[in-house]
Amino acid sequence: MENVQTSKKSLFLERWSNAEIINARLGLILMVMGSITLSLMATLIYVVIKPRPVYYVPGASSAGVAYAQSTTLTTVSMFTVAWVLNWSNFTPANVESVYKHAQQFMSPYLLARTKARLKKDLEQIKNNNISSLFSLSQEAVVVRDKEGFNVTVWGDKGVYMGKEEIKLQKMVYHIHVRQSPATDWDPYGLIIEDIAQEVNG
Repeated sequence: MENVQTSKKSLFLERWSNAEIINARLGLILMVMGSITLSLMATLIYVVIKPRPVYYVPGASSAGVAYAQSTTLTTVSMFTVAWVLNWSNFTPANVESVYKHAQQFMSPYLLARTKARLKKDLEQIKNNNISSLFSLSQEAVVVRDKEGFNVTVWGDKGVYMGKEEIKLQKMVYHIHVRQSPATDWDPYGLIIEDIAQEVNG
């Protein structure tokens, strides 16, 4: 009987010892995994927050930083399309920030010419709960001239009052863009000099 009890006691102690070893190993594994996870999160945050220079490849055999004085037609197209999409997509809740952002890239001439109209438009948009949705229907066309670039942008524009669609139009924007000194808020070194729009059908 004594032998049986001693055997059971030994078995219990052996299992207890094994359990402690397994728990210690699991704890070590969890610590390692936790350290790896924290390291990956720190690396991800660093990559997201730290600004990076933008590079482009102007030719097959050379590469470098894109400067305003070496502006390509593709850059002008991307800049203008982004501006038009910002300008033409708004709701009563965000229209002020949309217009404020757009005005940062407008020339003093264009600002002076449109300032009064923009103020009137803001009041009308908020009072009547107007929203605008614009999407491109084809690629923009850029033509260089002596004073800058003429850009044509085609798209479909829907105007809504609340959730009700008022009209759906095919729009054409004719925009004149010129180069200007690059700044922190305008790294492209481009500015909207003039804009005209027409309903295409």
